[in-house]
Amino acid sequence: MSSGKKDFDAVTSMRVIRDRLSAEIDGMTFDEEVRWLASRELSDPFLKRLQEKAAQQTLAPGGGRKRA
Repeated sequence: MSSGKKDFDAVTSMRVIRDRLSAEIDGMTFDEEVRWLASRELSDPFLKRLQEKAAQQTLAPGGGRKRA
């Protein structure tokens, strides 16, 4: 393992991104979160599938979920 300094810290980067997104959606209902996600242009195939799945759940009978 190299003892050199890291140019990029993936864990720190992930935490910064997660915290920013969490602050942006804080207090939203599930339906608001779905609309927020649908309004984003996604290039990542995994995130695109999540977006589509969330939209399907909202459209299904009894769609959406309740938060505790």
